[in-house]
Amino acid sequence: MNLSIKESYSRPFEFIPQTVLWTIKHRDSEKNNDNLIGINTSIILNLTSLVESFNKELMISWIKNHLSESEAEPEIENDDLPNCDISMGEFLLERLTDELILEIESSEWNKQLKLFTKITNNEVKNIVEQETLNGMNQLFKYRNIITHGNKLSLVEWNYDNKTSERLEPNKFEAIFTFLKQQNLVSGKLKYVKSNIYELTFSNEVIDYFIVTINKYLDQVKESFDISVEINKPLFELKI
Repeated sequence: MNLSIKESYSRPFEFIPQTVLWTIKHRDSEKNNDNLIGINTSIILNLTSLVESFNKELMISWIKNHLSESEAEPEIENDDLPNCDISMGEFLLERLTDELILEIESSEWNKQLKLFTKITNNEVKNIVEQETLNGMNQLFKYRNIITHGNKLSLVEWNYDNKTSERLEPNKFEAIFTFLKQQNLVSGKLKYVKSNIYELTFSNEVIDYFIVTINKYLDQVKESFDISVEINKPLFELKI
């Protein structure tokens, strides 16, 4: 019995850019603040799905491309040598490759950064500019807060007529500090006449992350030498 298996697939990064652009077009005409918060949180989820699916396709395409380049028949000096070692070597290579691809397919952002280093023997900080990488890390902290349904709390201390404030959970405090550094929010939260979500999920914040993602895509594709011949959807991806 002859068995033939052929797989065809697609990933979210192929359709999400159009979805995000369509959403932004309608978002920019929306006046209700609650609706704007909901729209922008949904954009965050779409953006992070785009990035993670892009990373998976990128690494797998890179691996398969390099394997295809090394598939030349090995030279055997002694015709009397058994070919069992060659067959076993091919089997082990295929098995290890399959395991690596399965690891990539089940990975999320933090794991993917480690896999980049594992595959290319190069640290991510040497692949992506530090400012871009910082922005991407903050983006995924945003995503985690949304997907896990965390509350955002403003906590104020008053001691000896001095006040200080912080956001909780602590992870979001780091995000807020980052947004201040990027001049996307300013001042103390207690003086802002809007809720925390409205301030930190503003149109300006979301648009900043879109710019950051496009920088990330360009820098990673260049580092991995992705061409239109290797993977056209990856090569052309941009929001």
